[in-house]
This record gives sequence, structure tokens and C-alpha cells, in this order.
Amino acid sequence: MKRAPAGDDEPLEGDIGPAAGAVSPAAPGPAPAPPVSEAAEAAQALRRFDAEREERRRATNAAAGRIAVALAALFLAFLTYDSGATAVRAHSRGDAWIYPPAIVGGACAAGLVALLTWGWRRRRLAM
Repeated sequence: MKRAPAGDDEPLEGDIGPAAGAVSPAAPGPAPAPPVSEAAEAAQALRRFDAEREERRRATNAAAGRIAVALAALFLAFLTYDSGATAVRAHSRGDAWIYPPAIVGGACAAGLVALLTWGWRRRRLAM
């Protein structure tokens, strides 16, 4: 194998490209951007995929949360209505109407108001 003298930028025998320190005289101006390796492209694709997956997960969780709040509100509204109707029937028959049915209805109504207020404030903050 032939050795190049020190300071000579000529490629050695069997080399494919220019020497490591060689500067191309035909390329004035800013140096071109280094090529992006396959590993860097794969890493960038994985980061993009993870970001898209996280966005889909957040959207799915938000939709599931809205459905859960709506179902809980419907359930509390039904319990409030049913407890109120039971309290009215118990009062008309002369039975105890305040403690079991009216208290349960009041607790369900308070829970419904709290749930709707929380949902409304959370929706306003998200906008």
C-alpha cells in the first residue's frame, strides 16, 4: 500500500473519498447540511408517532370523561327526581318523608349541582 506524505490531502490507495481534513476548493460559501442518518430519521419518526399517539390518547380520554360526567349527571338527576317523588308520596300517606327520601334527594341534587359546576368550570378553562 502506498503512503501519502504528511500534509498531502490526496486519498490513499483503496480510499473511497477525500481525506478527512480535505477542503473542496469548488465549494465556496456555507457548508451543506450534513446528511441525516437513518437512525436519526427513525428516531424522529418515533417521536412524531409518539406525539400523535399522545394526542389521540388525550382526545379519547377527554371524550370518555365527558361521557362519564354526562352519565353521572343523568344518574344523579334520576335519583333526585325519584327521591322527590318518593318524598311526595310518603308525605301524602303520612309516612316519614323528610329523613330517608328528602335527605337523599337533597344530597343527590347537591351532587348534581357540584358535578355540573365542576364540568362547566373545567370546560371554560379548557377553552
